[in-house]
Amino acid sequence: MLAVAWMLALGHGGALAADPASGSGEPPVHVIDGDTVEVSGIVHQLGGIDAPELGQRCLNKSTLYECGHEAAFALRKMLGFMPVSCNPPSRDQGGGEVQCVGRAGNLALLLVQQGMAVAKPGASPEYSEAQRVAKDSRLGIWRGDFVSPERWRAGERLDAERQAPAHCPVKAFVQDGVKVYIVPTDPGYGEVSAEPATGERRFCGDEQAAAAGYEHAGSHGPKPGSP
Repeated sequence: MLAVAWMLALGHGGALAADPASGSGEPPVHVIDGDTVEVSGIVHQLGGIDAPELGQRCLNKSTLYECGHEAAFALRKMLGFMPVSCNPPSRDQGGGEVQCVGRAGNLALLLVQQGMAVAKPGASPEYSEAQRVAKDSRLGIWRGDFVSPERWRAGERLDAERQAPAHCPVKAFVQDGVKVYIVPTDPGYGEVSAEPATGERRFCGDEQAAAAGYEHAGSHGPKPGSP
């Protein structure tokens, strides 16, 4: 029953449509993390930016908070209030970078403007300018201290992060012979356990899960059961 409920919540192809009522005919877009989306079953990075990983935490003054979650749900919120198209969202892109645009503009640029992501080296000057303004205004991750997402993926951590238990929210398991993972933005995420004793795993980011051979659950859905 849980798997059926998951499929109904996700909709066609297992991905959450950016605007089901729009009738635009655009492929559904699903958020994996703050700079990663799934379009037509293929995982892509938003071009020009780097957002905190799902398991990453940042400091707001002296308080540790889950900035990776914050970035993912900021992007998810954007998809919730406007129709979005990602170009090019075709399978021959092989999981490369895409630009996703809605009524409010380029989603990647909006994330940088909100302080939810940093501009990548070599990105368009408008990204760098947006980052400068966000930093000066102490928005998002700029309101405190953080490790750049690139350095975080390489293993660097804030002292406060090292002193706290690891935060690894990506849940991975095998369903119907397929290695899949789910993330906090997935419907039904809280209803699925990830217990090592039963062969399930936890990862601190979707890239770690993908490197271990897991793919985003998408149309596979979660396994039946409860925590």
